[in-house]
Amino acid sequence: MRDAGLEVRSDAAGNLIGRREGLSERRAIAVGSHIDTVPNGGRYDGALGVLAGIECARALAAGGPPLRHALEVIAFANEEGARGSAWLFGSRAVAGLLEPEEVGRPDEEGLALADRVAVFTGGPNAIDGARRPPSDFRAYLELHVEQGPMLQALGCPIGVVEGITGRVSMQATFRGAANHAGTTPMDLRRDALVAAAHMVLEVRRLVLDERLARVGTVGQLAVEPNALNIIPGVARVALELRDGSDEVLAAVPERIRRSAEAIATRSGTAVEVHHLGTTRAVPTSPAMQAAIERAAATCGLRTYRLPSGAGHDALAMGHLTEMGMIFVPSAGGVSHSPRESTSAAACVDGCDVLLNAIAETDQLPVLAGEN
Repeated sequence: MRDAGLEVRSDAAGNLIGRREGLSERRAIAVGSHIDTVPNGGRYDGALGVLAGIECARALAAGGPPLRHALEVIAFANEEGARGSAWLFGSRAVAGLLEPEEVGRPDEEGLALADRVAVFTGGPNAIDGARRPPSDFRAYLELHVEQGPMLQALGCPIGVVEGITGRVSMQATFRGAANHAGTTPMDLRRDALVAAAHMVLEVRRLVLDERLARVGTVGQLAVEPNALNIIPGVARVALELRDGSDEVLAAVPERIRRSAEAIATRSGTAVEVHHLGTTRAVPTSPAMQAAIERAAATCGLRTYRLPSGAGHDALAMGHLTEMGMIFVPSAGGVSHSPRESTSAAACVDGCDVLLNAIAETDQLPVLAGEN
């Protein structure tokens, strides 16, 4: 299959990869993002970066400046994390960052992620087959909508990402006693949902009052038996905390565990706390930030440096190679919503900067230890 002068293939993790050879250096400058989205999500998150990468490949194939390096455009699979699977699935498979317990954990239909991938690939070791060595890449560039309000508020067309936040994901399962809602006195109840509600508020308190992390969210709650006239016997709370410091994130699991156990003691319930995973924060290299700023200046566009509070495939790729991210404004700072919007002019600006950033990155000196 060919598109935009690229040889296109799918890897074992479902990532779609197009490759165009450079003149002298087979290591690739990779560009891309993802095309999956969250339930009821928007049209720009991820997809903009993939389409922009294809457009840049077309421009280069049509007579743009020749590159020393090969160019890869990658549409990563399952960045958002569907069916209970790990987020950044495709890019973490490429970077070799998926943990055995993640790919072996059953989803809501009882099928492990490794087995689900094997259904489509026909092989038991499909995920391992997607892994790439650092020597394959010179750098990774990703264009993305900001998903926040800063660029629009500042009237700035281009954001230069300083780094991507890390994340700790956890689940607390409170077990009480299901009983009749009309006949069980209030002081004799062991209500699992009440305990879970205290956990929701505790996450907010830990972040606002104790500064445990930059942000914290309880985004998922499951109740059993989930009937109007039955006291809940089981309540599962899924939560995440994000911060730009790995040292800060390292303290999160134990602190959440202590809070959950204290709530369980006060509410007469039992609790099981599971650490679902930690994704380390990844900084953007100064050289890549400067390359993006030069690219924007070539286009006559102002820039603003800012951190990324959202995770992106660049986070995983940053474990393999230098990475850089370009943000364009999100209308109203809205994302993960059908109201997500970025103007056509802003998308064009971002694509122009990406094309020039590819050229700038192509000319960067070789890093120490590379050959």
